[in-house]
Amino acid sequence: MTEQNRVTPMGDIVAIPLRGAWTGNRGIIHRGREIVRFHAGDLWITCALEFRGRWREQWLPHRWTHLFFYDEAVSLAAGHRPCAGRTSRRAMASGVRSASRPSRTRSCRGPW
Repeated sequence: MTEQNRVTPMGDIVAIPLRGAWTGNRGIIHRGREIVRFHAGDLWITCALEFRGRWREQWLPHRWTHLFFYDEAVSLAAGHRPCAGRTSRRAMASGVRSASRPSRTRSCRGPW
């Protein structure tokens, strides 16, 4: 059975068989196995589905709703931001300080 937890590039949450390699969340937006709202906040993140062998059961009550994206480009097009771990790795690779770890002189709140 295909669940309604796949996200299109336009940000719609649909039930299609394509799962992809990226996961993300918009907070707790389900009741049972049904999506009941579009989002529960404005912190939309995405991360690689496979991370250090971790696994988490879906559709748990009072826990964030798993959403799936075909690839990173789809998740970014849908309005999700990379997770802190991915942002930090990119910043370290480029030599730039990550927005998730600002310097002490800069405010923790950014324009995002």
